Amino acid sequence: MRLLAGASGYSYKEWKGNFYPADIKPDAMLAWYAERLPSVEINNTFYRMPKASVLESWAASTPASFRFAIKASRRITHMARLKPEAAADSVGFLYKNLVALDAKRGPVLFQLPPFLRKDLPRLTEFLQLLPDGHGAAFEFRNDTWFADDVYGALKAAGAALCLSEREDNAPPP
Repeated sequence: MRLLAGASGYSYKEWKGNFYPADIKPDAMLAWYAERLPSVEINNTFYRMPKASVLESWAASTPASFRFAIKASRRITHMARLKPEAAADSVGFLYKNLVALDAKRGPVLFQLPPFLRKDLPRLTEFLQLLPDGHGAAFEFRNDTWFADDVYGALKAAGAALCLSEREDNAPPP
């Protein structure tokens, strides 16, 4: 296993003069970032489904060893709430377009909303929607999901558990 470190996003104007040169143009930020860090989490895909042309541009701007972690659209996690019948088209569109990243595609992060409580049958059905080699990781923001049967379902589907810093700084249950 190869461990990669990166930031959650790369195009922050507040980083100019600190991380980036003060005069860097927005279009040059990703290439400059990728010369210094091996991966980045893309968050804007949570708000807008990514176009293949944009993904191709990102891939062309980075070295061969670079990896993109892509946050799945809120259409899937917050609106469809992982319901297969509501999420299937969006999941298909997302993974079809992610092909544009080729070997630079890292994990696809499904960040669930805090109001979504554990529903193992729904999760299990949703996991069946994912294509082979999906690279999915799930970030649960409701404590009801932290259970052995959920971990087992993720493992059986080849998906990962993502742990993140919590607002109360408490460890996950």
